[in-house]
Amino acid sequence: MAELIFLDLEWNTTFYRNKSGERVPFHELLEVAAMKVEQSTGAMLDSFHSYIHPKASRRIEGRTYRLLPYEREELRSLLAGAPGFLDLGPMFLHWCGPDPVFVEWGNNDVEVLLDNFAFHRLSFDADWKCEYFDLQYMYQKLVEGSLGCQPSLEKAVTELGLDTDLDFHSAWNDTYYTIMVYQAMLDRFEDLTMFHRPPRHKGVPPLWELELGRYDTRWACKNRREVAHPACPLCGRTLLAGRWMRTGPAEQVLRCKCPEHRRLYMAVTVEKDGGQWTGKAALYKEAGPIAERYRKAVRKMQENSRKKEKAVG
Repeated sequence: MAELIFLDLEWNTTFYRNKSGERVPFHELLEVAAMKVEQSTGAMLDSFHSYIHPKASRRIEGRTYRLLPYEREELRSLLAGAPGFLDLGPMFLHWCGPDPVFVEWGNNDVEVLLDNFAFHRLSFDADWKCEYFDLQYMYQKLVEGSLGCQPSLEKAVTELGLDTDLDFHSAWNDTYYTIMVYQAMLDRFEDLTMFHRPPRHKGVPPLWELELGRYDTRWACKNRREVAHPACPLCGRTLLAGRWMRTGPAEQVLRCKCPEHRRLYMAVTVEKDGGQWTGKAALYKEAGPIAERYRKAVRKMQENSRKKEKAVG
């Protein structure tokens, strides 16, 4: 009997200084939830859940409170009585077993889990290995038939007509919802087999990112304070904002400048969700393709401007 471990994590993004003295981001775990599931039937077999007392974070960021379905005092109380990762990490590994196969919605949670082991200098047995699958990608390929905007877990659950009695953005609840999506896919597709996202070059991760919520119009999310008045995630200084450029149907990019860390790029992406729009913002230092799309949009705007001037002249 093949087992899958459905996994969801919640974390707080903090910063620490590496050996070079540079402030770098670290996603410190606050909650871990996992359920063992029989691959062929989707039946739930066992579960693991715990909150985690943070050690690296001096404080919980405001965006973390806004994302999680807890009142501030409630979350503080849950974390205060929770074990630290030095105790929790080995317990979770023992529960998973020697060769776990993880399933997550997206492709971040397992990497964040492993980063927390590395940060706390917890080692693995020499023969330990894991494999993980992105159910979000499988849902896009099999159900939506498109690899456009990545659907949120809430959107997938709603599209499949599943019950939504529990709050989203709780690790335990989101793990349960991910299993429900998997069970619905088992019912829809005969002989469903797990498959990976094709390998691709992975760009530099953002320094900061934020789910902006739901809005009635496409770009209303840009009015959020964190987007309209961005701050450098490395030093906290207010960024000098340039001009927004439309770089795609669902993306706008803002080139910013930090007095200390120089040029940064903010990318805002939107997605239609029913009759509303959901948005996400991210700040990059080494923006790569995002910076190139921005420069291309600027060149196109300048060319159009010159053509208009010639036409008038």
